[in-house]
Amino acid sequence: MFLTLVYLHGYIFQKKIFKIDYKKNFYETSLIGIIITLLISQIINFFLPLNDNILYLNILLLLIYIFFNKENLIRNTKFNLNIFLVCLVIVFFNIYGSGFSDDIDHYHYGFISNADTGNFIWGYSFLNLLYGTSPVWLTGQSYLNFDFSRLQDIHVTNGLIFFLILGLFISEIRSKKNLFFYKPYLFLVLIFLLLKYTRLKEFGIDKPATILFCFMIYYYLKYFLNFDKVNLLSNFIILSLISISIILIKITYLPVLFLPFIILAKYRSQLIKKDTRYFFLLIPFLILIFKNILGTGCIIYPIESLCISHISWVNNSGAGELSILTETFNKSWSNYKGDLLEINYIKNFNWLPTWFDRSKIEILEFTLTILLVIFITLISFKTNFKNYIINNKKLKLFFYFLMFLIITSICFFFIKNPVLRMNHPTLISIMTLSLILFCESNLKKINNNTIYVFFVLAVSFNLIKNIDRIVDKNFVNNPYFEINSKISKPVKKDIDNFTYYIGWYGETPIGNRDLNNKKHKKILIFNIIN
Repeated sequence: MFLTLVYLHGYIFQKKIFKIDYKKNFYETSLIGIIITLLISQIINFFLPLNDNILYLNILLLLIYIFFNKENLIRNTKFNLNIFLVCLVIVFFNIYGSGFSDDIDHYHYGFISNADTGNFIWGYSFLNLLYGTSPVWLTGQSYLNFDFSRLQDIHVTNGLIFFLILGLFISEIRSKKNLFFYKPYLFLVLIFLLLKYTRLKEFGIDKPATILFCFMIYYYLKYFLNFDKVNLLSNFIILSLISISIILIKITYLPVLFLPFIILAKYRSQLIKKDTRYFFLLIPFLILIFKNILGTGCIIYPIESLCISHISWVNNSGAGELSILTETFNKSWSNYKGDLLEINYIKNFNWLPTWFDRSKIEILEFTLTILLVIFITLISFKTNFKNYIINNKKLKLFFYFLMFLIITSICFFFIKNPVLRMNHPTLISIMTLSLILFCESNLKKINNNTIYVFFVLAVSFNLIKNIDRIVDKNFVNNPYFEINSKISKPVKKDIDNFTYYIGWYGETPIGNRDLNNKKHKKILIFNIIN
């Protein structure tokens, strides 16, 4: 049902609003639909709770749309049933075999509960510092669940995006398209996702943002590297929506905006003009600004210098505290046994030996996986080891983007955020760069047998890992039991007469805030903590 919902959101957006007159892949349309659904859910939650009534209304409106447009939908909605079923099986075992993310009890479930039961809270970060980040992915998870079965539903959004990216890449690899670096990239990412993304319910917010990043690169390769003059403006706006949505999920992925920026610079004569469709780019930008200012009093949270001090609900001290807390945690302060104070430990690379000792196995695993994925891709597609210099002008823009992203991400990695799981776009960019250097640009023939064998092996690896987990759980998938084994119930608290949820259990460094000096007031329908 949720798949139908996001597909129709993407279909209506492209066909009816943008008037794109060519058929798009079912999975591609649905991925765009997920982005539209995220934006819709965040806009609604500024004013209303994302309870079941909103979802029922959305479903009702779409059923009416289906009734009056069923012939067009049947004609335009086509997909390969075999691919659909393969992806469904993979996602089913990924759901059944994995537990919940550690962050579900710290702030994810509390955030989702608040969004389900009330509209967006001004001064949100006073309740939990991580609420100030207010990832739009959690808002989307709040929207796409039914309150009576929330624990079974909240990971459906993770399942949807993983199912769609697998279906999209498999169907495009099997297509007859012969585009520059297109299929090698799709195959490389597909194998990487199957090997590394095996715990679907534990995705958190990093992996959905990474999957959208992979989708953004796919969109560029398909519609810009292989130039489509007819729909240039529409495709530019859609690619920009994808990139901004990535930032709405994870603000640290800000460098992805460089891709639409360089496209705009290259095609400025065709793109810089009056067009009402540009209005749709204002929506995610306004969402980003409003959710930061209303939730924290900061233009970009948690950058303390960008907080607006005269706003009564501003949390500049919380922004500074979160910035330090996340940096010390990411740099493995909890594993440090020396005499340095916390503030000195994170400076001048004092943290590096402790971090490396804690992370060396993970680093080795990722390095071996990356090398394996690159090797598999290069032997599956024709290689050209003399291609060290980019001769194709169409690739230069993409090359500059990848280099910019890799350099800025590595700098941010060592300065602030040395966590590999939060830097998958960088790893994927490095692997993609290897294709530009070593893979034949325009493939006439592809070794389909080799591709098929490696794909089957990757799928088998993914399924075996999850089947093993399912056997360990005695084939029982009971999220209530799993959660209640360590968590009794959501932590419900009050400020004055205002009720909110802080999380589920445990004394975390950023949850369970001391709110004795905070007050609640209500202006019209808006709850404000100040």
